[in-house]
Amino acid sequence: MNTFLIIDIGTSSMRGILFDKKGKRLFKDQLSYQPEYHKDGGVLQDAHVFYNHCLNINKKCADFANKNGYKIIAISMTAQRSSLIPTKSGEPTDKAIMWQDTRVNKLVKVYSAYNDFFIKKSGSRLNAVYLGAKISWLKHNKPDIYNKSDKMFNIPSYLIYHMTGRASTDTTYGSRTNIMNIKTLEWDDDLLKILDISRDKLPSIIKPGEVCGKITKEYANLSGLPEGTPLISAGGDQQCAAMGEGLLNNDSVSINTGTGGYIIKNIDKLPEVLTNNLIYNCSSVPNKYILEIDLLACSSILNWFIENFYGDLNSNFDKVNNDLKSCYDQNINVTSLPYPKGKSVNINDTRIRGAFTNIGLSTTKQDMLYGLMTSLFVEINDGIDILRAYGPISSVVIGGGLTNSKIMDQMQADAYNLKIHKSPVTESTAIGALISVLVNQGVYSSCEEAYSQVVHGKSDCYVPNIHNVELFKELNSRKQELYYVLKDTQAGYYKVDNKQNYYNSEKGDGVKDYHKITV
Repeated sequence: MNTFLIIDIGTSSMRGILFDKKGKRLFKDQLSYQPEYHKDGGVLQDAHVFYNHCLNINKKCADFANKNGYKIIAISMTAQRSSLIPTKSGEPTDKAIMWQDTRVNKLVKVYSAYNDFFIKKSGSRLNAVYLGAKISWLKHNKPDIYNKSDKMFNIPSYLIYHMTGRASTDTTYGSRTNIMNIKTLEWDDDLLKILDISRDKLPSIIKPGEVCGKITKEYANLSGLPEGTPLISAGGDQQCAAMGEGLLNNDSVSINTGTGGYIIKNIDKLPEVLTNNLIYNCSSVPNKYILEIDLLACSSILNWFIENFYGDLNSNFDKVNNDLKSCYDQNINVTSLPYPKGKSVNINDTRIRGAFTNIGLSTTKQDMLYGLMTSLFVEINDGIDILRAYGPISSVVIGGGLTNSKIMDQMQADAYNLKIHKSPVTESTAIGALISVLVNQGVYSSCEEAYSQVVHGKSDCYVPNIHNVELFKELNSRKQELYYVLKDTQAGYYKVDNKQNYYNSEKGDGVKDYHKITV
């Protein structure tokens, strides 16, 4: 029987999964890793870990296939999008700079005057998470490493090179670099010039869903994978997750409530004018773009509250759900700002921090929890409102950690005033990568057909509670008023030096170094 190997590279683990053409999981192997977190904001990882884990996973998958009479006819890879591995002839010249690394923030500030130009050309303001800023930082801070490296890879490109001998990346990753032109889908000379990056150090760009190479004889001997097996670059993890959850048309929105949140909508072509309140990326669905809004903190907000007010997350999750139910459909007067790491929807304000107001002697822990989660969901709805300017939205597909709670799923339906679908898929990123390879190999003629064949089970559906919709609207108006009262004041800042004057963006003052910023 023909099978398809999916390699799914996450922030803390890597998985290899064998599927048949109907989406049945035949085998899975998973290995974990842990980045190094340094006091200067550096987040590093020995790049050899990615190579070794991938090789070991491939060995186990190939061995399982051989022992059970399966034939691996194609491989599909999806990965986290923005970690940097400098290499020479495929060998790392330094540790991987992970996407969470914040040392790049200072460089981003230096180039802030170019933000409008970066948006126009690359689809996003210069972003510390993206690869372009990391490469430029490396050149300025470790010139010896930059100069002796011949290729700057992200994690999937690094592994693709070792598996196929080809240096390539696809446009979904390219659109998370700030140095690929979002309209021409090529490395952009102007952007490269601003960041002082050499084009010859970058891999070639292909479209997602295309063959990026074939397994070499050398890697076949090491891994047991059949020589000549095509390797498909399915695209970045968030793009594949959206596709695996069923975001295939343009009138739905995908919301992933992980540690950080992602709000995604498909479009067929880019608007004439690119704005600052959206990120424009390439989709894993062929010939589509995605509009993306990122939340700096999402399920991490709930984790923080549980840790500080309930104790252990796992043993108290049922208690949290029951407390949310006890407050549901009531007018809770607590107002909250869900910004422990800053506000990113519509306004890029990394200085503002979370807040609770209207706390009285009758206020309970349950009230604060409900107010906090409601404020998060109405903040996400503010993002959906931005996306409404780009076409009709009829429904929302949800995924991620917060969807494990039915009461929170219902709260999301109320906050967005839209029908909510929770996909039955538990491994949406891997399923998205599977859809990509099945279409590439001609098993199915379209992503829609592939999705219908590999996704089984019924989606949970939640319809808005009209009474609660009105309550959420009222809470959102209070939240917005609170934000505008606190922004640009010392009360709204995190660890302000009282000896300095506070920053006032309305007056056009410059950014002050005395604000301690954590991202």
